Formats: sequence, structure tokens, C-alpha cells
Amino acid sequence: MVDIFKPILKNSKFVHLWVSQLFSQLAINIMNFLLLVRIFTITGSTIAASLLWVSYALPAILIGPIAAASVDMVARRKMLMITNFLQSLVILLYALAHTERFFLLFGVAFAYSFLNQFYVPAEQASLPGIVPKRLLPQANSLFFLTQQSALIAGFGVAGVLNKFLGFEYSLYLVSLFLLLAFISVSFLPELATRERLPESFEKGIIKFFSRIVEGYKFIKENKNILAPFLLLMAMQIAAAVVVVNVPVLAVNIFKISINSGGLLIVVPAGLGAIIGSTLVSKLLKGGLRKKRVIETSLFLISLAILFLVFITPEVSGWVRIFIGALIVMVMGASFVGVMIPSQTFLQEATPGGMRGRVFGNYWFLVTLATIFPVIFSATLTELFGIQFLFVILAGLALSGFIVSKKYGQKFIESEFSLNHEEE
Repeated sequence: MVDIFKPILKNSKFVHLWVSQLFSQLAINIMNFLLLVRIFTITGSTIAASLLWVSYALPAILIGPIAAASVDMVARRKMLMITNFLQSLVILLYALAHTERFFLLFGVAFAYSFLNQFYVPAEQASLPGIVPKRLLPQANSLFFLTQQSALIAGFGVAGVLNKFLGFEYSLYLVSLFLLLAFISVSFLPELATRERLPESFEKGIIKFFSRIVEGYKFIKENKNILAPFLLLMAMQIAAAVVVVNVPVLAVNIFKISINSGGLLIVVPAGLGAIIGSTLVSKLLKGGLRKKRVIETSLFLISLAILFLVFITPEVSGWVRIFIGALIVMVMGASFVGVMIPSQTFLQEATPGGMRGRVFGNYWFLVTLATIFPVIFSATLTELFGIQFLFVILAGLALSGFIVSKKYGQKFIESEFSLNHEEE
């Protein structure tokens, strides 16, 4: 596997950008968990924890289109340097002042996410400028692998750092990571753009929203596109709901400290996702139907959730933690078992000229759609407990399984015949 990335790692420009990505991803994942733990430790409220997610989501909705459009109008190295430096400064100032105001952390999350709306598209747009076209697949693969690994490592180590270094010094470390990211991108070439600000800016915004409208109309009019699209969105919303409730899961189900939640819950889920992605890819390559993989995964998710919330708490000691971690791994693998076939089906069913419209604004739409369910789920947890919420999630997964089993094949056949008639 390492041999695949050797050619790309010989490119010093790419390495500088990659190191920046590595430190940035570690920083945001460590910070996410630190803030989540702090909120729950002080308030004991899942609603307060859900507001942290909203603080991250709002900039993507409010400034995301503008930020994405501005990437082609400012030298990318400058954009990367400014955002990394300001993010480092925001975290440093918060580390110095966090004892004064508790609610300041929501402002920090908002400010960090605001800056990230400029950093991420600038990072993605920089790749083609420093990597030869033939090496772009390897570069994108390494970026994706780094993102997933940083999520597991960041959440896994955050609780340990919080326990041994404390909240304040852990934040100093996050600030240092972002400063190192800033230093790394400073070695990049200028990566200047040719477009002018006023004209391109206006066109960029108009183009962004016109693509959303075009994509929405296309998805709405094509049921074979709408079905996997809605399933993907539902899975992402469910994932956000679970993440917000990780502190409650740690305390009430695993019966461990909140600091251990990242290491004993998020890490197994991430490892399960990695194992699942490998297994699902092999199964699909071997000819197993996507529908079968999705249905099996949905059934396993519903079963795993019920086992997690009803069986795990009844077991004592390390056996409980071990069983819980195994169940979470199954959930992580099953989550990927729904995501990969659904995304593959969506890619295959979407005409080439419309893929940009369907996929380009996917995260924008997911972010927009997730806000209410995240807050609502937190309210359910507060009122009725984590078991009640997770039973609902299990019920939804089981409903998806039943609907697919009963109507899925008829739906596929009707859409297939309809498309042939149109041809």
C-alpha cells in the first residue's frame, strides 16, 4: 500500500499541503471532542451539546457558497496561510480566556468553522496546481485516508489529552498543530489565480445557487436518483445524531468516563468503518447486489443498536466495554455497508453532466437538513433517555430494511423499464 503513495510523497509541494491537512484534521477532531466533553461535563445536557454542532453547521449554510466562490479569486497559498493562522489564533485566545465565559466555546466553534469554509475548498483547489494529473488519484486517496485516520486518532487521543494535560493545555496543543499547518503551507508556491474578484465573485454565487436548484429539480424528477440520495442523507443525519449523543452513550450505556468515550466508542466505530469499506468493496466486486448489501447492513444496524442499548448495560466490568466496542464496530461496518453501495448506485444512475449538480452541493444540503434532527434528538434524549432515542433509530433502520425488501425490486424494475422506454 505504501508503494502506491511513493511517487506522490516525492513531490515536496504536495507533502507541504498534506502535512497542513494532517495537522488541521487532527486539530479539528481533537477540538471537537474537547468541546463536546466540556459542554456535557458542565451542563450534563445533550441539547447544549447539539448546539455545538449547530455552531459548526451555521457557517457552512451562511458563508459556504460565498467562501467556495472566493477560492478562485485569491492566491491559494495566501488563503491557506491566513485561515490556518487565524484558526490557531482563535484557539489560543480561547485557551487563555475559557475560564471567563462558558458560552464563549460556541463562538469559538462558529469562528473556527467560518474560517474552515475558506480553508477546505482552497486546499482541494490547490491539489491540481501542485500534483501532475496522472498522480491525482493517489493524492486524493491519501487525503481521504488521512481524513479518516485523523478522525479516529483525534477522537481517540482527545480524551487522554484532556485527562492528563487538562482542557487548557490540550487547547494549546491544538493551537500549535494549526500553527504547524500554517508553517507548512507557507512553503507552497503562490498558486495565484487569474480571475478577478468582483465579476467572478458574483458569478460564483449565482452559479452555486443555480446548481442547487438544477440539482434539486433533477433529483426530484428522477426517483432512481432520489431514493439513494435520501438514503445517504438519512445515514449522515443519523451519524450526526449519534455523535452528539456520544457523551450520554459513554456514561449511561458503557458506564465509563466521558473522556474515555472517544477511545472506546469512536475509535471502534472508525475501525469498523475501515473494515467494512474493505469488505463491502470486495463483495461488490465479487458480484453481490448492492440492494442485498444495503438491506443486510440496515438489518445489522437495527439489531446492533438494540443489543447496544439493552444488553451492554447489563454486563459488568471490562466484558461490558469489550462487547460494547464490538457492537459499535459492527455498527461502523454496517454504516459503510449502506453508504458505499448507495453512493455507487447514485453515481451510476446519475448522468455525467449532472453529477456535479447532484454531488457538488451534497454536504451543503446534508448540513442544512441535519440541524433540526440533531436538536430534536437531543431533546428526546433529555426527556426520555438514550435508550428511547436509539430504539427510534433502530426502528427507522428496520423500516428501511422492510421497505427495501418489499418494494425495492419492483422499484428498480419499474425505473429500469421507464428509462428504456425513454431511450
